[in-house]
Amino acid sequence: MAVTGLQYPLVAEGRALRAVQWGLAGETVLMLHGLGSRAETFEPVGRRLAEQGYRCVALDLPGHGLSWKGGDFDYSAAGHARLLRAVVAQLGAPCHLVASSLGGLHAAAYAVAAPETLRSLTLIGSIGLKALAPQRRQWTADYLKDMSRGAIARRFTFAVSDPAIFDAAYIEESWRVNVSPGAAESFAAIGRYYLERINDDVQTPALAALGGRLPILLLWGRDDATVTLDAAEDALAAIPGSALAILAGTRHIPHLEQPALAAACLAAHLAGDAGRLGRLSAPTLEIRRHGSPARQP
Repeated sequence: MAVTGLQYPLVAEGRALRAVQWGLAGETVLMLHGLGSRAETFEPVGRRLAEQGYRCVALDLPGHGLSWKGGDFDYSAAGHARLLRAVVAQLGAPCHLVASSLGGLHAAAYAVAAPETLRSLTLIGSIGLKALAPQRRQWTADYLKDMSRGAIARRFTFAVSDPAIFDAAYIEESWRVNVSPGAAESFAAIGRYYLERINDDVQTPALAALGGRLPILLLWGRDDATVTLDAAEDALAAIPGSALAILAGTRHIPHLEQPALAAACLAAHLAGDAGRLGRLSAPTLEIRRHGSPARQP
């Protein structure tokens, strides 16, 4: 039987968030999207994991999708970590946490603050593992001011290897939610955070200090131009017990570009089966572990 996606409001810190869920029972997998995105990017992976017995819940984060929007929120890593504590309390701890891009920064901050509430952490093309250069922070702040259809389409094209993943309807829906009431104020606040404080929230040292107590998977597109592979390689070298799965032929959203392979990596990681993860074989997949030498190209 095909997995049916559910949608419902979830209130945390007094703000209504949209949740999309696949699977009705099993260990909970909480999924967080990146900047300017929304819960749907996890649908292909969420459905596959639900078929394997997990309950996958993807959120529209504050300022995004159909969730609460406005400037009156702490958009820093610490602000999101507080929000996630309330979300996890409602969903039931311990859970698995899977997060992409800017969502990865927030997930890492929460994992550092409350590792006892998590079974595992997966960071996909994550911001926050190393400091961003000034020009990169300015670029992000500038593009957050332009939510036209054309600008959104160009950003999607940059994020994936095959832009056909995003059809005209997806771009139209993205434009409509990103110009809905409160969105401009949200993006302005996030832009200020990028310019003023985001490098104060680099999480790699704190993740390393966990000493391997929390299983951590880094899932990366080999051709990611938004958060390049060297950020993942440096984090892998620093974080005891971590693993890195590299998907060739993908860029910043590998879980949307190659969902079957991404789901296989996630399923092995969620099961706590390092051997299973290591045995995964595909022409487009490379698995590395903390302490092992990088494969030469």
